[in-house]
Amino acid sequence: MKKNLIVFLTAILLVFTAVPAMPSSAAEAGAQKEHSYELPFKVMKQDEDKVSTAGDFVKSPLTVKVEEGKAFAYVTLLQSKYWQSLKVQDGKEFVDTTVVSDENDERVVKFELKDYKKPVNVQAHIIVTGVPGLGVYDKTYDLRFVIDSSNVPTEKPEVEKPETEKPETEKPETPEVSVKDGEYTIGYKVLHETEEKESQMLRYMETPAMVSVKDGKKIVSVKLTNNEQITEVQVKEDGEFVDATVVSVDEATNSRIVSFEVADFATTVDMSFTVFVAAMNHTGHYKARLVLDQDSMKLEGTEEEPTEEPEEEIEVPVTFKDIDKTWAKPYIEALASKGIVKGKTADTFVPNDKMTRGQFALVIARALDLPKQDAEGTFSDVTKEMTNLVQEVEAANRAGIINGDNGKFNPNAEITRQQMATMIIRAIEYKDASVLENVKSDIVFADEAHINDYAKSSVAMAAGLGIIDGNDVKGKKMFEPKMGATRAHAVKMVYNMLEAIK
Repeated sequence: MKKNLIVFLTAILLVFTAVPAMPSSAAEAGAQKEHSYELPFKVMKQDEDKVSTAGDFVKSPLTVKVEEGKAFAYVTLLQSKYWQSLKVQDGKEFVDTTVVSDENDERVVKFELKDYKKPVNVQAHIIVTGVPGLGVYDKTYDLRFVIDSSNVPTEKPEVEKPETEKPETEKPETPEVSVKDGEYTIGYKVLHETEEKESQMLRYMETPAMVSVKDGKKIVSVKLTNNEQITEVQVKEDGEFVDATVVSVDEATNSRIVSFEVADFATTVDMSFTVFVAAMNHTGHYKARLVLDQDSMKLEGTEEEPTEEPEEEIEVPVTFKDIDKTWAKPYIEALASKGIVKGKTADTFVPNDKMTRGQFALVIARALDLPKQDAEGTFSDVTKEMTNLVQEVEAANRAGIINGDNGKFNPNAEITRQQMATMIIRAIEYKDASVLENVKSDIVFADEAHINDYAKSSVAMAAGLGIIDGNDVKGKKMFEPKMGATRAHAVKMVYNMLEAIK
């Protein structure tokens, strides 16, 4: 989670590029009675038909209100302390939106919708300060809001159906599983608040959940794996969010168990999370939907237990004949012995060969033991036929460690030093975000101006953790951000990452 909050300072700065279209005409809206309704929308790039990650910081759906014959859109901006203004195009000029409210780091603004079917061009002025290695960031971005107007209500009169006409057949609900009193485990998914995709909050929730059934009362207990940063967990009851019950807190493992009652196991549970990142002095609010998998319920203790104690895993030393004279020998042997890196042949590692983006993602996935799934085709250039790395690359994407560009990952391209630093910090944030708290760096790179904006905060943190230290070039400390990395350099960075996580 932390990485996403850190990456917000790059995502919102670099990927902030768009927002798509809106509802039908104002004349149509004016013909309607005064009322309000919600419409989903996306944030798109200005010059591309591509969703922008800026949408993560604008709440969907928006609310449309018809007031005195005009249609107005009410939009909620998240992380509002960074939004200096939001302007909407009116003719050839951009005019300020009206601020309706601004509290709890959420700002609601409104503006008139003149044509539901055309993109609404907007300008966002963003200022970010107080981020290590970033300095003062002050930029204005051209965006578009795109609204799904397929369900815009009309004022057509209802027509009664004749009594002989059969009513529409409703989709049958998933039948609830009838269970006896007892203690159970149950699988679940955590989905985005409005979209049918996995929520990033799932990274901080352990599966399966526990279920206690007694006298018809069903209590679900979920373990959170980042007690320190997740400061509040709420569930929606009777239309309102209320605090989940804290069952226990384990500071040693930085975990917390919370529980809440469900009416049945076929119900989707709306959840709200508050996350505080001390290193950024930032509080974020996130909503998600927890969907229980009632078919996976098992009575606790009914699964067959192994009859023998599992054998202790033995680490077999591994070395290569071409690493005796390289400074990276201890790092290579350490990771090779754990199966994290492998040689190019059975007895050669080729430490000075260049490391590719795909190879580095593979090493990161192994180092963190990321959970793998069947290939889904996340990236168009990482196909199911690439069985040597496709599952690991997609696992790293699900963990928020890699993003790709325009649906591609470019797995065969040489990875640069700044790309490695960015992926390393995201990996640490995924595994244990507390490691990144209060990280400071005294290292000043002479070529800092050549580090891309998206990587600056990651490079600073990596330096502060001792994962990177740069190279001395003619008496100056240089990072050389766009230089390709060798296999030896990549191994040392991953080794240092694992040490930092310890």
